Amino acid sequence: MAAKAFKALILGPPGGGKGTLSKRLVRDFGFCHFSAGDALRAEIAAGSAIGNKAKDYIGRGALVPDELVTDLVLGQLENLKNEPRWLLDGFPRHAAQAVALDAKHDVDLVLDLDIPEAEILSRLGGRRVHVASGRSYHVEWNPPKREGIDDETGEPLVIRPDDTEEAIKKRLQQYHDLAKPLIAHYGEKVATFAGTESDVIYPVMKKRVEDILN
Repeated sequence: MAAKAFKALILGPPGGGKGTLSKRLVRDFGFCHFSAGDALRAEIAAGSAIGNKAKDYIGRGALVPDELVTDLVLGQLENLKNEPRWLLDGFPRHAAQAVALDAKHDVDLVLDLDIPEAEILSRLGGRRVHVASGRSYHVEWNPPKREGIDDETGEPLVIRPDDTEEAIKKRLQQYHDLAKPLIAHYGEKVATFAGTESDVIYPVMKKRVEDILN
């Protein structure tokens, strides 16, 4: 029996755990997970025109311009037209992008993560990143086998310029300023999950998706 078609978005602040929760949704419901961040990293690694522009903004700790992200995501979503279920992570970032998405796709559910600022500061302040792959470690919760070194490549890990406390707080404010009208745009399609631990949030999230699919 073919899987019931289902298109969902997952929203949350930087460091909010979208990646961890997305993996569980993929495992349990067969979603095709599409991450705007992963797509951008692939473009950066390929040295494409979009990738080089994005790399410049990321290197300065700035958000990648909306037009760049919108064109990339909507273009690549065309490759998923035969997928009955997908989970979009990191897009749309605000209501204007949501309108562009709505013009091409009907979204069934928006999963919104409400994570306290103190938790985000703790998570991101200890983060170490392998730039080329996007692999992320944490000095306390998920340290690499060798301090400062990526497990798979042996290449050095870095502290992102936007992982200082001041930069994190600025990014959180930017996120909330953009997310509030985005959440209002989707209205009753939004389900908000508050907490600090993915293991606690996920069972509630899973039940919500099950209820809609059934």
